[in-house]
Amino acid sequence: MSIPTRFRLALFLLLLFSVCLMAACSSAASSEADTPDPNETQWLNMNTDYPPPDGLPEGESKSVKVLVLLGQSNATGSSITAYLQKNISAEQFAVYEAGFDSVLINYCLDDHNATSKGQFVPVDLTCGATTGFFGPEVGMAEVLSAAYPDETIFILKYTMSGYSLHHHWLCAGDRGSVYEACMAFLTTRLDYMREHGYTPTVEAICWMQGESDTTDFKASHYYDNQAAFASYLREDLAPYAPADGIPFIDAGISDSPYCEPAYPAVNEAKERFSELSPLNLYFSTIDLGFTIHKEPEGEPDWGHYDSLCELELGRVFGRMAVEVMDGE
Repeated sequence: MSIPTRFRLALFLLLLFSVCLMAACSSAASSEADTPDPNETQWLNMNTDYPPPDGLPEGESKSVKVLVLLGQSNATGSSITAYLQKNISAEQFAVYEAGFDSVLINYCLDDHNATSKGQFVPVDLTCGATTGFFGPEVGMAEVLSAAYPDETIFILKYTMSGYSLHHHWLCAGDRGSVYEACMAFLTTRLDYMREHGYTPTVEAICWMQGESDTTDFKASHYYDNQAAFASYLREDLAPYAPADGIPFIDAGISDSPYCEPAYPAVNEAKERFSELSPLNLYFSTIDLGFTIHKEPEGEPDWGHYDSLCELELGRVFGRMAVEVMDGE
């Protein structure tokens, strides 16, 4: 028996509607799958081409102190050199400009955007994010050169500006893409020093990071992430550790609008982590009065410390490192 025309038309429309509905659902599911979940970790394609340095004099079995400086843009060095020059004496600026021959740095910043070209070079005002900017290594070198006038101190600096501990340094709580690239950089340099007659000891890790973890979600994981991060560093750098272990010196982040809403939670996690061990040290940049609202004049860079505060950031790292190296 044939189906009446009106029923065939109704059946056709029903089938057409079903097909369209299935296609729409499939498209929506595909679109949802292609949209990154902001709470998921991310793996970056990092450049890990770190040719061994050359030109370092033979160490002749010399034991040397090494400090590791890690973090994001305030560790990279994004404070304006011209304002530093305005805010200090010409004599003091000339010292920083000339550099510190007894404090050598080897650095790789922002996945090779700025490097020391693989070499160990004296710390000066040119080791920041780009021309015209400087980082905490200047204040560190000032303190270290005064504390150890008869020694050569080494700084290994690796930073990734704008990248989070949760998403990038770590991946689902494990060593992430930035961490692995960082460790390749550090071990290449440390191994080179050993091969050329030095006995390097990583006396401290200086950590200036957290601004990119100030969403409520990432901040809620910061304590666990930092505990894992420091543990991985100590484990992987164990061949170069002092007998009592490697101190982890941690700077709190600012109360900048860029660090809203969760900078208090990040700093609380940092301070709580410091209470786990005498090897974990913390200082509050807020309590020290560090500012982020004065430079450039009229259009402040709310993400980065003003020049005198960036200099002091390095000095605090340096002083705390000297204290742990001298057993105080």
